[in-house]
Amino acid sequence: MRKILLLAALIIFCLTPRAFAYTIAGVELQAIALEAVENALAERGEYRRHEIFFTQHPTDIKLPEGTVDVRAELPSSINYVSLTPVRAIIYVNGRAYRTVSYTASVRVYDTVLVATHDLRVEVPVTTGDFRLAEVKIDGRNEYVKDVAEVNGLVPHRFIRAGSPVTVSYFQQPVAVNIGQRVTIVVNYRGIRATAAGIVMTRGRVGSIVKVKNETSEKILSAKVIDSHTVEVSI
Repeated sequence: MRKILLLAALIIFCLTPRAFAYTIAGVELQAIALEAVENALAERGEYRRHEIFFTQHPTDIKLPEGTVDVRAELPSSINYVSLTPVRAIIYVNGRAYRTVSYTASVRVYDTVLVATHDLRVEVPVTTGDFRLAEVKIDGRNEYVKDVAEVNGLVPHRFIRAGSPVTVSYFQQPVAVNIGQRVTIVVNYRGIRATAAGIVMTRGRVGSIVKVKNETSEKILSAKVIDSHTVEVSI
């Protein structure tokens, strides 16, 4: 009976986990994860003012005896709109012991043009329609900082007051409309000729429209130069 009891005690001892010798603070792990995000921002050339928040509360991790090393990595690129995953991998004696997963909210700010009021589609904008303000952005670099870039253009989408704007929100206003009389400029081997024409399709500066030569009644494709002139290249 004594031998059986001793054997049972030995089994219990062997199955008992060894005592943890070291505790790594949760705030230390998050600091390592934070540094990884900062490094990733620097690698993509992002030096604008930003804030980084983790959605998890820091949790201390108990580790067995040995040499401890922690490496953080981002499985994907940084997302300025939704959350960015970050992994902190804990190594003990060179072997991966545990992985702690975080999600980081990265907020980047820049001083750009924002609409002072709602901007309507196809209504030309002027300097009074914008102001400079520091706002949270989504990571694109084409935000407008100089009103000269969009002055006189028209929005092709509704823009709410306070929204930052990019050049892609705007286009040239309609320069010629159907039935409008214009001057057709024809360039042929260095020779320039003009003729009166009637616009068949509306268009913006730089676009191609159909025009009818009033004299020959021939339909031509022409590039819109301004509100009075279209150009045909032969």
